[in-house]
Amino acid sequence: MQYQEATLRQLSPAALAVLGSMEMAYVKRMEEDGSVTYGIFSADGQKLGEEQSAEVALVIARQNDFEAYLVS
Repeated sequence: MQYQEATLRQLSPAALAVLGSMEMAYVKRMEEDGSVTYGIFSADGQKLGEEQSAEVALVIARQNDFEAYLVS
């Protein structure tokens, strides 16, 4: 699993979008005006949602049939 995640982190945004735009999502920490949230994004970068915790964001993405990854 670690090898797969390391490989995915090295892909360009365009390559990642082609790889799994309808199957993969990523969760990324976002900070705005001192408030931290976690955005859920499709592989092509489209914002799908936002949650207060990374764990909840991952669960929601997976409940919607995405293979979800937390990225930094």
